[in-house]
Amino acid sequence: MKNNAATKAMAVGVAMLVVLALLGTVAAYRQVPEGHEGVEKEWGAVSGNTLESGAHWKIPVMQSVQAVEVRPQTYTMSATQGEGNRASADAIDVKTVNGSTVGVDITVRYRVKAEQADTFVVDWNDERQMEERLIRPTIRTVLRDEASSLQTTGDSAIYTQDGREALEVAALEALTTEFEDEPLVLEAVQIRNIDLPEQIDQALDEKEQAKQQVEVEKEKVKQEEAKKEQEIVRAEADAEAIEIRGEALDNNPIVLEQQYIEALENGNTIYVPMGEDGGVTLTRETGESTNGTSTNSSSTNSTATVLP
Repeated sequence: MKNNAATKAMAVGVAMLVVLALLGTVAAYRQVPEGHEGVEKEWGAVSGNTLESGAHWKIPVMQSVQAVEVRPQTYTMSATQGEGNRASADAIDVKTVNGSTVGVDITVRYRVKAEQADTFVVDWNDERQMEERLIRPTIRTVLRDEASSLQTTGDSAIYTQDGREALEVAALEALTTEFEDEPLVLEAVQIRNIDLPEQIDQALDEKEQAKQQVEVEKEKVKQEEAKKEQEIVRAEADAEAIEIRGEALDNNPIVLEQQYIEALENGNTIYVPMGEDGGVTLTRETGESTNGTSTNSSSTNSTATVLP
């Protein structure tokens, strides 16, 4: 009986050792995701060692690994709820030289230097804290300063291409200066949208509609001018055709006399100018037949009087 008890106790002990070993293995396992750099810590402090992506074994409790993303990331501040890095509307409100409040949507593209991931953790702990403590206040300050020199409307207003470029350049220069001594790389700054006050936006829409209407009216005038030119060309062509026809008839008087005869058959008297050589008299006699009997009930002379 004693041997059986000892055997059971030994089996339980072995099982416990196996479980503890498995738990230790799991606790010692660290996985650094793809596109990240692992920053090793000992008792919570950065040790200075960095780890590439993949599996690593560390002493449980004493050692830990913080994964830092080193791929390009974006930080967006937008007036559209849920579009930026915050759940609520997050655009930067600025005032123009006219005193109008304008919302500016902006996106900053950056990345953490892989070889300085440990320094990044020491300085900022993680990306969210860096964005809130470095990017956001810098952008807010520089945009408000730059916007205070821009007009709300006009040729170089804040919403125009020139205005957007001025804001982008100011933000880019300010962040470049801030990033110089940091384990960060600034890749791009983009002004995504300019949200003007509603009444100004409406006035600009009306102005644009009026401008488009002017263009429509100008096009109509051009079409009318083209139509007029076409009519002039057509009239000139008709006049030329008539002139050519008149010359042809002068050279062939028999054709003209035939036309006189045809015209005479459709009426009683026609006055036809013939020129200086005198005139021509054309006569037509008409008769009527009733019940098959031919009767000379009337004889009508149709005369064409030719005017000299």
